[in-house]
Amino acid sequence: MAVRTRGKSWNEFTRWCQARGLRSLPTHAWTLAAFVRWCEHRYDYATIVAITKAIARMHLIAGHSDPERHPIVRRTLAMTERSISNRHHRSALFDDDFVSEKPIKKQLSEQIDDKLKKSPPEKRVLRAMRLTPKLVRRKRRPI
Repeated sequence: MAVRTRGKSWNEFTRWCQARGLRSLPTHAWTLAAFVRWCEHRYDYATIVAITKAIARMHLIAGHSDPERHPIVRRTLAMTERSISNRHHRSALFDDDFVSEKPIKKQLSEQIDDKLKKSPPEKRVLRAMRLTPKLVRRKRRPI
């Protein structure tokens, strides 16, 4: 991975941390694991490993411990590798023609029009809090 690519990876990680109000240096292992999960749908596994190595390198240069060695990060990387390797085995949940937007919008507009034509506007009952507390008589306990 070239120096320029390492810098891009580090900049992407710092922007991601800033957007979520997290510290990028020194980062907590949970933060790096969450970033790896965020990267899972955007990059392939080799790129994710290269990004984590770039983040680890910046930590070592700054004199901090390597967050990549933490068990949380290692388990997350292993889980990501399994998930990405099994991605091609999954079939699509719906067909492409089923997910098209145009028929759905048309159906929804027709349903809304039907509801407006059929039913008169309902009267809403507005409920408010009591101004005084409700007094309740307590039962006497036998002595």
